[in-house]
Order: sequence, then C-alpha cells, then structure tokens
Amino acid sequence: MKYLIGRLNNLFRRIFIFMNFRVRLTLIFALIFGITTISFNLLVFDYSIDALKRDFDDALYNYCIDISESIESQISHGPINVGSIELDQQKILPFSLGTTRILLRNRAGKILSQFGNLGNYQPPFEDQLDKIKSGTDVTFKTIYDIGKLPESEADSYRLITFPIENQNPQHFLQVLAPRTLLETQIDNRLQVIQFGIPLAILISMLLGYFLAGRALIPVREIITKTHGIKANVLSERVPVSPVRDEFRQLALTMNQMLDRIEKSFQSQERFVADASHQLLSPLTILKSSLESRLNHPQLDSDSKEFLVGQETEVNHLIDIIKDMLLLARLDAGLHVKLFASIHIEEIILKVVSNLQKRAQLHQQKIVFNIVDNDHASPKVVGDPDLLRHLFYNLIENAIKYSPPNSQVRIDLIWEDDYSIVKVADEGPGISHTMAPILFERFSRAPEMSQMSGYGLGLAIVKKISDLHKSTIEFNNLDLKGAEFRFKIKNN
Repeated sequence: MKYLIGRLNNLFRRIFIFMNFRVRLTLIFALIFGITTISFNLLVFDYSIDALKRDFDDALYNYCIDISESIESQISHGPINVGSIELDQQKILPFSLGTTRILLRNRAGKILSQFGNLGNYQPPFEDQLDKIKSGTDVTFKTIYDIGKLPESEADSYRLITFPIENQNPQHFLQVLAPRTLLETQIDNRLQVIQFGIPLAILISMLLGYFLAGRALIPVREIITKTHGIKANVLSERVPVSPVRDEFRQLALTMNQMLDRIEKSFQSQERFVADASHQLLSPLTILKSSLESRLNHPQLDSDSKEFLVGQETEVNHLIDIIKDMLLLARLDAGLHVKLFASIHIEEIILKVVSNLQKRAQLHQQKIVFNIVDNDHASPKVVGDPDLLRHLFYNLIENAIKYSPPNSQVRIDLIWEDDYSIVKVADEGPGISHTMAPILFERFSRAPEMSQMSGYGLGLAIVKKISDLHKSTIEFNNLDLKGAEFRFKIKNN
C-alpha cells in the first residue's frame, strides 16, 4: 500500500512539474473550491434529507391521530372498519392515500381490520410492540424488502405503529405509507449535486484560470521586459506596479539587481578600454622602436637577427592581447554589433586576398570554390567585421597546420535557407583528445606546441558563430586534414 501511494505521489509530482504556474494555481484553486463545495453540499444534502424525513414522519403521525380519533368511537360500539373512516380531504400529505395500507391490530398481533391489499405481506409487529412496551410513544420503521407487497409503487415504505389507547393500549394502528414523493425529492437533490457540482467546479476552473492570468500580468510584463534587456541596453528597467504587493517588491528587487549589473558592466567596459590602451600603447611604441632600429644602416647582422626576433614576439603579444580583448568584449556584450545584409563571398575574398601572401610563403595554394545550386548570391545578416575575424582565423589555422606544397580548400555552398562555408586543410587532423575542448580558450594539442599561436582563434570563431545564431562544426577528412563547416541562415 505504501509503495502504491509512493508511486502515485511521484506520478502526480511529475505531472505537476510540467504544468506552468498559471495552470497549477488554477488547479489548486479548483481543488480547494471543489472540496469546500462538495463538503458544504453534502452537509446541506444530509440536513435537508433529515428534514424531509422528519416532515414525512410528522405527517404520518398526524394522519394516525386522525384515524385513531375515529377508531376510538368504534371500538366500544361494534365491528371496526378502518376503510370506512372519513378524513379531512383538504390536508396535503407527502404520500398517496390510495396506495397506503392501514391495519388495526390487537395486542396479540391479530389483524382486526385492514385497508388496502397486503397480499401475503405481513408488516412487522412484535419488535415494534416491544419498543412501545419499553416506553416509546410510537415507532417508525423504513421497510425496503417489499417484494411480497402487491402493487407497490415505491422502493421503500414507512411503517408507523401507533397505540390507540394512552394507558395500557390493547389496540394498535399500523400505517404502511409509500415514500414515493420522498424518494423523488432525494433523487432530485442527488441529480443536482451530481451535475451541479462538476459544472460549478468547471466554471470555477475557467474563472480561476482567467483570474490567475489577470493576477500574473505584472509577472508577464517583467518577463517580457527582462527578455529585451541586453548588454547594450542595461539602462532599461522592468515596470513597477503601483499596487503595493509582492509583484511590486519583485520588480523593485530586479531593478536593484539591474542597477548593480549595469554598474558592473560599466566598470568592465572601462577596464577593457583602459587595458586596451595601457597594454597596446607600450607594445605599439616598442614595435615602432624596433622597426626604427631595423632600418638603421649601420646595424650588424647579429643585431638585426636579434631585433627581428624581438619584433616577431612583440607582434605575437599584440595579436594575443587583441584576441583577448575581443573575447572579453564579446563575453561582456560590449562589442557594438553592426548587423547588416551582406554578401558573404565578398568577405571571404578579402580574407583570402590578405592571407594569400602568407600561404605563398608556406608554399601553399588557397582554392576558393562557390557551389551555387541555382541560387544567385543570397545575402546573410551579420556583422562584417566579426565575420571577417571568423574566416580569417579559420583560414589562417588551415594555412598554419598544412604542410608545404599543399592546398587550403574553401567551399561556399548556397542552399535555399542557408549558406555553408567549408574550410579544409591537409594537415594532421584533429586528435580524439582535442575534439571535446577544441573551441575552449588556450586549448592546444601538445604535439602542436612548436606552432605559433595561443589557442584563442577557435574560441573567437565559436563565440562569433553563437552571436550570429549559426553553427560551427568540424571533422577529420578521410585521407588527411580537417574540415571546419560554418552554417549561417540566409536573409
């Protein structure tokens, strides 16, 4: 039993989790309303049925008094005929007189007179007599087993045993009245409960759903406004309800949090700007100084070789600082994204042109192919500067890891909804250990430690791809090399 209860509890909990707050609030409201309504209606039903039964018994009791008054005069003057008794026809009784059975019995239980066909049915008498002997004025009993009673019109009958004499009664009146009207009234009330309560609960659920929606309007406004607050619009605030309730406190708390976040972003933006100036300025000055010394006519070969090495390291430092600052700005949302409708092949051609000389120095060839698939140069929406960074890093990596006398292949494929750029090299490929962390910062394979770079290029590629809601994937080619696949939606 405990196991079954536990399983049901887990089932209801899982169902409850997948419901939104508005539905859960509605169900809780309907549950409380339903329990309260059912409990109240059951109490009212029980009280009203008891009242109807009391009224029925009172009417039956008064009916017996009327009969007994007529019988008392007949007991001392001759034979008694209960069927000949005339009663006040103006009285309204909760049972049919035509199907009511009346018996007059003596103390021994012998039937002295009767009205109505009883057939083989004998109403109980001994147990009722015992109750009267014990001091009860009259006795009532509901009889359900009436199969032997001919022409019965109700499922149950009410039997009253009424003593004629007040002191030491010798004659007893028994009236067996059908509870047809009472049963009909009970059935009518049950139907009202059976159909009325579910209808009331359904109406309460609809009303509760509507009221919950109205009550949650401030929350929806906060959610909508919060979705629109980006890093470049941190000055926006969520609306504050004029009503002094919990939603107002929530909005005020969120605005206070946004104030702190805005100050943090402003502080980070100032740091990035200051770091950009403080780090790059000395390196730029150092680079200029080295270039000036390299142009000196009296410079010997050893000094020149030393200065060239220093210039290379300075250039590497400048590159890594620029990459780190770019990543910091992208992470913080501080980079101003100038999204526009552009032709992606134009950006790729410019990047290829810039890297062509580097490829020639490595004795490599860059091959750029466009597969149009009957689509004439679709445009994409993106930031030209960021996309240039993305393609530059991909193609530069392909050049870096490809051996001499090889080629770097770039394929631009135009499809109905997407433009796909594939950059493939003929290098050693990507090891299984590097695959899970390839797009993480400063991730470099140990066997590639002799290569220049600091492991930031692909991290920048991934970040730019995410900002454009695009995908970047990679795989090793069958023969040799690796291929990166950038997919962006057409405008």
